[in-house]
Amino acid sequence: MNLKLLSCASVLLCSFVSLAEPAKPETVALFLKVTDAAATLDYAHAQLDQMSEQMVRSQGDAAKDDPLVRKHLQELNQLIRTELSWQQLEQPMIAIYSSVFTEEELQGIIAFYQSDAGQKMIKRQPELMQASMAVMQEQSMLLMPKLKQLSEKQSKERMARQQAN
Repeated sequence: MNLKLLSCASVLLCSFVSLAEPAKPETVALFLKVTDAAATLDYAHAQLDQMSEQMVRSQGDAAKDDPLVRKHLQELNQLIRTELSWQQLEQPMIAIYSSVFTEEELQGIIAFYQSDAGQKMIKRQPELMQASMAVMQEQSMLLMPKLKQLSEKQSKERMARQQAN
């Protein structure tokens, strides 16, 4: 009796799960519009420009003032902007979101992002990203000595193994 009940419950559960409609492409497109995904990508490109500039400055005055270095950096950033443009990424992003979220889930997420709290979240996202990156950089700097120590330990272990063989 319990086995029959369990079997019926399993069949019903599987049928409910299979009824979940994947998010429609037009719903995903609305989500991407509401969350201003294209502008977020523009912000990421601007961050790349800043990081590139910092990298050049860290190389010293010779690199900073070298027109060829500037030209190469500009070409690199332009290539990244072209290959990782919103026009290149929009359709793959729609496919990803459609495969991850159901229509009902994405409708709920859109409702949140259309709310005052959701809009505030979107507007404050660049600030959050910048602060998060600063924390990650700080933590990375603290991690560097530990990584160096671990690398030296592993190197010694490899050398000891080679000498034993």
